[in-house]
Amino acid sequence: ITLDTRYFRSDLNLNPSGKKRYIKSQDPLSTMLGDEQWKWLSETLHNSEANYHIILTSIQFLSDQHGFETWGNFPMEQERLKSLLVLSEAKNPIILSGDRHISEFSEVEVKGLDHTLIDFTSSGMTHAYTNFTSEENPTRKGEVISEKSFGILNFDLKNESVNLQMIGQDGNVLQEINQSFKSK
Repeated sequence: ITLDTRYFRSDLNLNPSGKKRYIKSQDPLSTMLGDEQWKWLSETLHNSEANYHIILTSIQFLSDQHGFETWGNFPMEQERLKSLLVLSEAKNPIILSGDRHISEFSEVEVKGLDHTLIDFTSSGMTHAYTNFTSEENPTRKGEVISEKSFGILNFDLKNESVNLQMIGQDGNVLQEINQSFKSK
């Protein structure tokens, strides 16, 4: 499921302090997807019989402290998507994101989901933010990869799990996590 997070999105709020580029919107009318896309997404998730739901978003969903483009700039929209995942009962959602020129895994517990929600940011196949030093992300799992890389999802349908990997230029696995979707 591929989302358009720019065309319908409300304007971002520039940070007057200049410490970070953008600050969170408190406007309840601000939107990330717009009414029409939210309706489509809701219908898609509610009517889906898929065993896995891979949601593609051009910007990070869970990491929201860095001050660049992120779903976290619209916290009500971020919560709306979490709620939709629960209410739709979409099986086994995973979020794939990019646009940061780094790669990282983020993970949270969402009340009502049977498993943790993972946001796999894979960004930097042609270039990377090699001068990256650090930034806050309380949802980060593992380390930030700041070299050219790409992501792979390996599905083990028999064991109901997914192995998520960051692969470097030489084909080596730079970092990986496993997500089990077996019922508790």
